Order: sequence, then structure tokens, then C-alpha cells
Amino acid sequence: MNFFVIFLLASLFISLFSIYYLSRDDLILLRKDVTIERIFNLAFIIFLVGLFFARLSYGLLYSTKIFSNPLMFFLFPYFPGLLLLGGIIGGLLFLLLISKSKNLPAGRIFDIFSISILSCLSLGYFGFFLLSGQNLLSIKPILLIIIYIVSFYVFIKYIHQYLLKGILKDGSGGLLFLILFSAVSLIVNIVDKFKIDPFLGKPENPILFVILVISAVAFIKQEKLIKFPQRRER
Repeated sequence: MNFFVIFLLASLFISLFSIYYLSRDDLILLRKDVTIERIFNLAFIIFLVGLFFARLSYGLLYSTKIFSNPLMFFLFPYFPGLLLLGGIIGGLLFLLLISKSKNLPAGRIFDIFSISILSCLSLGYFGFFLLSGQNLLSIKPILLIIIYIVSFYVFIKYIHQYLLKGILKDGSGGLLFLILFSAVSLIVNIVDKFKIDPFLGKPENPILFVILVISAVAFIKQEKLIKFPQRRER
């Protein structure tokens, strides 16, 4: 339990540092008078909301018995069970909702928080595989950790710079993150459970597929990668 909390807090610290790094000199945030303090306050709220949805989605998809007792639901360090997919989707949806209600630049904040989540995924997966007793030298843990380390580098080096320069529109970074996360998770789940069921081996696979399709379509539409013929009026 202690190691679980340590990895959770370490992931939070890394994501907060990423948020600070990405938002400290952001002109969009400065023009909207969105301070670092305000961003950090939002980050802590999203962290708690994400934990709630991670626990809720785990209970709905894997173990409904955690709903039988409020203590069992909320004391997740003693009664393990968090679904990363639920935490990410629930947290980001709440982020967009609160950003729009507070008249904040939702697209830019969505990008910053998405990249900050990406920054701690490698550590999160390392902790998960370590605490679950899996062999860290096997292909799956090494591959996932490397994928997310490389992906974070690409997002910081290129995607974030494209967002700052206006090459990519606000919100596209978050959509690319969702495409990456859902595609990687879906592929890993299918390969992991291929002999049992190539698609429905895990309950979250259909949700991942829907997120992948919706995110890809939204990204293509927002960046206008495909030009649809306009209907001429007679």
C-alpha cells in the first residue's frame, strides 16, 4: 500500500512539473489572465476527480463488490482497483466542462493537461508492473514504458511547439494524446488476450475503440486534413 501511494504521489509531482513547464510562458494563458496558481488549483481538482472516476469505472467493469461499502470504495490503497482509462477520460471531460464554465481557454488547457498525463504514464506503468509482481524484463512492460517515454519526448519537442506556433490548433494536442493512448492500450489488450477473445478480452476495449474513432475524426475535422466537397446552391 505504501509503495502504491508513493508511485501515485510521484506521478502527481511529475505531472505538476510538466504543467508548470508547459504553462509558465504560454501567451494564450497570459492574455486570458490564467495564473500558474489557478492552473495548479485546477490540477489538484482534476487529480481528485480522475481518482474518483478511475475507481468508479473499475467497479463498474471489474468488481461491483466495492460498491457494497463506502469505505471499500474510497479506501482504494487498501482495496486495490483503479482503471486508468476511467481516470483519464473522466478527468479530461471534467476539465473541459469546468474550463468552459469558467471561461478559460479550454483547448489550450486540454493540451497542457493531456501532455502532463503523458509525462507520468511511463512511471505509472512501471509502478503497476512492479507492484503487480510481473517481470519487468518481459516484453510488455519494457515496450509500454519505452513507448510512453518516446511519445512524451515527441509531444514536448514537436507537438507542443506546433501548438505554440499555431501550426496545430488548440485542442489538437489533447486529441492526439487520446488517439495515442487509446490505440496503444487497445493493441496491448488485444495482443494480451488474443487467445481468449481478440477484441472483447477486456471490458474497456470497446470504450477504447470508440474513443479512438471519435478522437481521430475530431482531429481530422479540426485540422481540416480532409476537405469535403461543399454543396453548391442552385
